[in-house]
Amino acid sequence: FSHQAKAIESAMNNVHTVVQTATGSGKTFCFLLPVLAKALQSLQQQQFQLELGEQHSRESAAILIFPTKALAQDQYSKINTLLQSLPNDSGYSLRAGVIDGDTPHAQRDEIATECQIILTNPDTLHAAILPNWKKKKAYENLLSRISTVVVDEAHVYEGAFGAHVAMVLARLKRVCRVASSSPTSTTHSNPASASPIGFMSPLFIACSATMLHPEEHFRLLCPIGTEENVCVLTNEDDGSPCAPKHFFVWNPPILDVNGNSTESVFLPKNNIKHVVTKNDDDTEEDMGVDNVDNSEDKPVVNIPIGRRKRKRAGKNFDNNNRSDHTAHSPHTSNLFTRRRHSADETAFLLAKAIQRGVRTIAFCKTRSLVEWVYERTLSILQSDKETSHLTSKVESYRGGYTAEARR
Repeated sequence: FSHQAKAIESAMNNVHTVVQTATGSGKTFCFLLPVLAKALQSLQQQQFQLELGEQHSRESAAILIFPTKALAQDQYSKINTLLQSLPNDSGYSLRAGVIDGDTPHAQRDEIATECQIILTNPDTLHAAILPNWKKKKAYENLLSRISTVVVDEAHVYEGAFGAHVAMVLARLKRVCRVASSSPTSTTHSNPASASPIGFMSPLFIACSATMLHPEEHFRLLCPIGTEENVCVLTNEDDGSPCAPKHFFVWNPPILDVNGNSTESVFLPKNNIKHVVTKNDDDTEEDMGVDNVDNSEDKPVVNIPIGRRKRKRAGKNFDNNNRSDHTAHSPHTSNLFTRRRHSADETAFLLAKAIQRGVRTIAFCKTRSLVEWVYERTLSILQSDKETSHLTSKVESYRGGYTAEARR
């Protein structure tokens, strides 16, 4: 797409780039292709210098920062598949690795030393890599090779959290400068040749689909000088095809006393209440039934609330001390103002979408709601023999799972 070509050209020319285009517009290739190209170029240059017997420079490496471990693992699987599909005729081998809280400590040194593409998150960068770069030669070697820093989902880093991440990125740039000038991390035969004068500041690339002010946000987040140029690609530059999007605000229907849907989001107009005063000794036969339209198969019944239910609701009513007006007024429940819970309605819609073969994702606010919607969706699908086989196509994903279960 046109915006991908512009982003790749900008990154290859070492111009800081921020891409703010629609979801599914191919933003991953905007930073992945320049990272791969620079890594291959550095390997080719090393090989050429070795053949000439000259001092060879460091190979290039890139750090890809994602806000969560799950997103990093998802991107790692895609990048690793891409790397394995590349032809190996040239003899150059590119490797990608993940360093986060789930990575065993015994494997981190090898990943930092052997991989050209490192996927991580701000927490690991702040708490593990940057504080230990002097203690671990693998981290020092990695930071001395960094040529590109990618910040994916950049809109996440705002407010106090964004300010903290901005300071982490500023420290990353400073440590890369110092590490590149360290004699212990250089591959030059003459350590003096690895002076900070020849240090190339890392290239920063940020991607997001929902940044209101991309350039301003990008400059605040990444340590980019005011005199440095920035390539900004917004929705106006988006060259990817985009289907129309439809937004629906779904209002759960009104339920009757039997828990059945009235198939309406408005209160019924023909709800004429029959006034009944219920005492504790009254039986169900002594209670009245509302005069409602009986055209429906299941009539809507309005049962007044007795004293026991009022006490359960936390209301202390004393029949002996009530005024005459209160004593003769019925205490009926707001049966027609109760709507189906939004979680149940979400499960209903999700089950319908699965029946129609529509790929759907339902976002829930808490872990418990995720499990609630998941179980209700399975229950709806299992209730019908024709859809019971679709339960295997539904899966829940939330925080709290082990690393093996998440993947």
